[in-house]
Amino acid sequence: MHDVVSFGLTAFILFGAYTLFGITGFGQSMIAMPFLAMVASLKFFVPLVALLDTVFVVWNMTKFRKQANYKELIALLPTTFIGLIGGATMLVLLPERILLLTLGVLITAYGLYRLVAKQQAGKLNRFVAVPLGLLAGALSATFGTGGPVYVAYLSGRIFDKSELRATILGLILLTAIFRIGAFGIGGLYDNAHIWLWWLMALPFCFAGVKLGHYLHDRLKSESLLTLVYLTLVISGVTLLIKNF
Repeated sequence: MHDVVSFGLTAFILFGAYTLFGITGFGQSMIAMPFLAMVASLKFFVPLVALLDTVFVVWNMTKFRKQANYKELIALLPTTFIGLIGGATMLVLLPERILLLTLGVLITAYGLYRLVAKQQAGKLNRFVAVPLGLLAGALSATFGTGGPVYVAYLSGRIFDKSELRATILGLILLTAIFRIGAFGIGGLYDNAHIWLWWLMALPFCFAGVKLGHYLHDRLKSESLLTLVYLTLVISGVTLLIKNF
């Protein structure tokens, strides 16, 4: 019964997170992971969500791959991969409580920042890709939450919305594949429950993405993002309270 309840909560969380992904093209892990961490270990859910991300990013990339800016994507890859290696190592070796507290701080800080931040003006220097690539890679491997860092950088380099979405999707796909390889080497996929839950979760994620596509042109993006950032703050604070 415990597994049934846990999976029910997981399916509900993933449905909501992938609805957001269907609307925006990113952000599913950032929303899902703080809540999933209250259901089971990060060492269970980070590899699971990496598998799910790969499926749905491939699905979206088949539609938008021609719009991607591969020059900007390639510029981020070297430091991103270095960060991914460091993040995967931390996920395997660090105590769960330290990881959860770190995730809580990052999620809360990002949510508060986005609620008060002004729209960025001007074009970011390409050299900013070095520190942000390292940070995003580490966050992607440790928590599956590097997407917003990529968005922050690429939105300062690419100003066409379709090109930006396609480039972010391409980057998330490449990092998801690398994460799966790193987690496999680290033995995180030796748990048969991850594969079972992955198969069981796919229909709920698919339904969420389809709903997100339907809502994409029917919602005011500013109101939606405000709700997302408030959710991040609430989930981050909850993680901090629970793990102190």
